[in-house]
Parts: sequence; structure tokens; C-alpha cells
Amino acid sequence: MPDTRTHAARLGITAKALSQAVASGRAERIAHGAYRLAGVPATERDHVTAIWKLTASAKFTHERMAAWDDIVIGGTSAANILGIGDFRLSPYRIYARNRINSRIADASFAVRAVDEEDIAWVDSLPITKAERTLVDLCLDFEDPSLIGDALRDAARRRLDYDRLALLTPQESGKGAAG
Repeated sequence: MPDTRTHAARLGITAKALSQAVASGRAERIAHGAYRLAGVPATERDHVTAIWKLTASAKFTHERMAAWDDIVIGGTSAANILGIGDFRLSPYRIYARNRINSRIADASFAVRAVDEEDIAWVDSLPITKAERTLVDLCLDFEDPSLIGDALRDAARRRLDYDRLALLTPQESGKGAAG
């Protein structure tokens, strides 16, 4: 799992030591400010994990899990992770209650309030649950036929229709942007 430069500093690892670890092949840079120790198997989610960690780089994952900070992986990225529909993981879609300024080219940040009851922790990442993901796919104007495929897949996995009915795009879209 990627960790940030700030995490390393909190553990007493200097920037110079981190740089030397990368130069010697003991650590690998995943994204600007995010690293993985060499020997830790790479996964397709490493980059989205790094981006999410960088949104609050001073906090460790367990701290963010204990007191969720309203930053969640959603939309097509969540659908991919949940295995519903035929969506790619990237570009990474991340929602937050407040604006996040970033120059990360393969990440798309949107201001969107997501209730904590609508997230699940998957491999230590907050992901919107299927019901919320389906609503967000609509709010993001994804292809209706692809949304239909995602709905079909989610229905096969015990979709909570009562929760889905409560998550109308009007309610879910409060403060929605981009």
C-alpha cells in the first residue's frame, strides 16, 4: 500500500532517507509524494490509493477510518472496484464535501456530499456503496446503457432498493459540481 512523504516524516524517516530508499530500489514512487516499499506486491488500485492518501497526507489510513473525513472514491472508479458495470478505474473519481485543488491529471475531483452510511471500506479505501454509486453515475452523466448494466450487476448482489429510492439525484446532488 502506498504511503505519503508526510507519513514517513511522522515515523522519523527524513526526506533524504526516503530519497535514498527510492534511489537504491528499496522504495518506489507511486505518485508525487506517495511511495510503496519494494517487495510489496503492486495492485491496480495503488495509484487511486495514493491519490486518496494525498488528499489528507498528514493522516494515516487508520486515523481516517476512525474519523471519516468526507473524501470518498465514487462514480466510475467505485463501480469498477465494486465490479458493477463495465467502467474503468481511471480516471479516478473522488468526491469531497469541500473543494480539493489538485493538478493530478488522471484524477477528477468533485464537490459532493456523501453520507457516511453510503460508503464501504474496501481494502482500506472509502468507496461509495452500490446504491450511491448508481446515483452518482447518473449525476455524472455517464452512458445510460452502462448505468443499466451496473444496475443489473448490483441487483444480482443484493442491491438495497429502499436506500436507492432515498438517494434521488436531487438529494444526492446538493453542492454537486464537475
